[in-house]
Amino acid sequence: MASDSNEMAWMEDLQNALAARGLTVASIPGKGRGLVATRDFSPGDVIIFQEPYASAPNKVSSSSSCDACFATKNVRKCSACQVAWYCGNACQRSEWKLHQLECKALYSLSEERRKMLTPTIRLMVRLILRKQLQCEKVIRTTAEDNYDLVSTLEAHISSINENQLVLYAQMANLVKLVLPSLDIDLKEITHTFSKLSCNAHTICDAELRSLGTGLYPVISIINHSCVPNSVLVFENRVAIVRATEPIAKGVNKLHRNCSNY
Repeated sequence: MASDSNEMAWMEDLQNALAARGLTVASIPGKGRGLVATRDFSPGDVIIFQEPYASAPNKVSSSSSCDACFATKNVRKCSACQVAWYCGNACQRSEWKLHQLECKALYSLSEERRKMLTPTIRLMVRLILRKQLQCEKVIRTTAEDNYDLVSTLEAHISSINENQLVLYAQMANLVKLVLPSLDIDLKEITHTFSKLSCNAHTICDAELRSLGTGLYPVISIINHSCVPNSVLVFENRVAIVRATEPIAKGVNKLHRNCSNY
């Protein structure tokens, strides 16, 4: 009962935040939850934008992009963990609360285990650490930026074949090796890897070159369609959904291009 009341509370907070954007979460037959417009949108209008709850660049062992802004120029490696990259002091400071914990974990790994890191493993590590920092109130929690939104994303676990499920379980064990001091529920992490597979997005630059992967829980509520009325684009690592056709108040469900991870 307590968990139900907690879900009702954060969902009410989310609905209030979305109302200011002209949106609401509604149950859509055959689709589950989805976003519905509560005002008219014209082609080109920004419907919603969101920073990732967690993100990671494409590469682990070599320079790809800044962890904070995904810029690709003038990036330098963290001298301690030798994994994170930043384009300057401002970006490094903006990520420090999270990377301080991540850095210690990565620095403690043996060279052999560090080679086992993949972008997806790092994305999960950063997601877990962000959840911890929000629980400890080190990082601010908002209606559109909290782990409750991640926990309610669909995992489609029943449709996953056995081999894929075993792979997710093995990846969960790797996360445990990276974060041995945390009380990690391996089953929960296995399910979260499944959530990433159908909810995370490839972050691209203006020329559609892949830079990394991010999880955007509110944007993930928008259903996919091969004939979308909106499109997902990126500015650095900020995800932006723009209308591609007129969307009428209370009539149109939002559906966007299929661009998941």
